[in-house]
Amino acid sequence: MLFPDCIGKLAWFGKGRNTLRPIPIRDFFGGSLVSAVRNTSIKRCELRWLDEAMPLTPMQRHLCASGWFALAVWLGAALFGPSLLALVGLEAWMASHPHLYSHGHPFVDARSWLGVPNALDVLSNLPLALAGLWGMALLAKRRRPMDLHKNTGQVLRVFFLGLMLTAAGSAVYHWSPSVLGLALDRLGMAVAFAGVLGLAMAERVGARIARNTLIAVLLVGGLSAVMPVVHGNVLPWAVVQFGGMAFLAWAAWRKPLPTALGVSLGSVLALYAMAKLFETGDAHVFRALNGLVSGHTLKHLAAAAAAWPVIRALRENAQSERVATHK
Repeated sequence: MLFPDCIGKLAWFGKGRNTLRPIPIRDFFGGSLVSAVRNTSIKRCELRWLDEAMPLTPMQRHLCASGWFALAVWLGAALFGPSLLALVGLEAWMASHPHLYSHGHPFVDARSWLGVPNALDVLSNLPLALAGLWGMALLAKRRRPMDLHKNTGQVLRVFFLGLMLTAAGSAVYHWSPSVLGLALDRLGMAVAFAGVLGLAMAERVGARIARNTLIAVLLVGGLSAVMPVVHGNVLPWAVVQFGGMAFLAWAAWRKPLPTALGVSLGSVLALYAMAKLFETGDAHVFRALNGLVSGHTLKHLAAAAAAWPVIRALRENAQSERVATHK
């Protein structure tokens, strides 16, 4: 497993010593990465992909340029968001809760259960938390963590942590909806966004781009989450959400790298898009289902389901490791 532009440059760094030993190309093409490990005499070694030392490919340079453009758009939204929304007649977007029901919050289902207010919107965050815990457990159980590039491991941990933070923040917010609670909810979402976009770059572009994407989205997403509290500007958050979906769609159309875990990015995107549709149609879904469940509750379930393609890829990768180890 290696990056297309780094064939022949894969190397082993011995721990605790300044040695560098290249793996012969035949070890890669003759079998799996595990067989390459067996064909080397170095013990307790750590695999490193040397893409950090390689110049950017033309596609990576174009992607970096697109990232700078996206950052410029975000800065414009941050500086001029309220004015831009007013210009196109969307002043209502400047409010975090543009529409409130008679029960005092913007979600149609206000039913309580066992003393839990807005019970379904609160409790439907549990699958998100469980998905995050499951993913973290899979990462912790990997027998050969060196087979996973360190940057890929980082974005996966951030993604699963983001799921757990989103579950906690959303549960707190829906228990008693408020502007501060919404900011807490979105901060968790920003962490999950950073993880999934970093993973998309690791799967389709390279580990160096994945790391940079992770850092950029964490910073920009975190700031966007709190901007509505500071000066009522929600446009940067919209740029993060829908801009992130655009980048995810672009990555989903690209061929996976040989180092990819095999995450179905198209499935992740489709499930998240479904979650957004459920969110938009909160009241319509509630009425269509005769009050059984609201669109916002289904949004939480769809968002949790969007983690399954990542978890499935990790499980299949772990099973492949076990099979290769016992050969």
